[in-house]
Amino acid sequence: MGGTSYAARSTRSIDLRSAKAQTDTPAPVNIVLQSFPITVAAGDYELINQVLDLPAGSSVPNHMHGGPVVVTVIAGEVTLMEAGREQVVKSGESWTESVGYVHAIANRGTSTARVVASYLIPKGAARTTIIK
Repeated sequence: MGGTSYAARSTRSIDLRSAKAQTDTPAPVNIVLQSFPITVAAGDYELINQVLDLPAGSSVPNHMHGGPVVVTVIAGEVTLMEAGREQVVKSGESWTESVGYVHAIANRGTSTARVVASYLIPKGAARTTIIK
């Protein structure tokens, strides 16, 4: 089956410390930079970015996505549940999801958790399907 392979690519790096030396303002600080290689079939896709707050005690039931997903926790922590296993994912940590990967997430903490999810969804496919 033909597809397009997306591998990590090097880009021109900017030394953020030298940016500060040129001005009196603080320089940006890179907290997290991650790369996730994927292979997709040829076609049209939508790249969707979502920021989701999960209040303490909330959850998203078993579900799957129509394309690959990368999720990063940016505040708090969430519990990722799949195939009878659970994993606590803390702020600054990420996970990836393949097409059709059935999972659930919950915030079992005492404060709101915030996650950023980026989806690469084929045109016309469902972003999220709840599994009953």
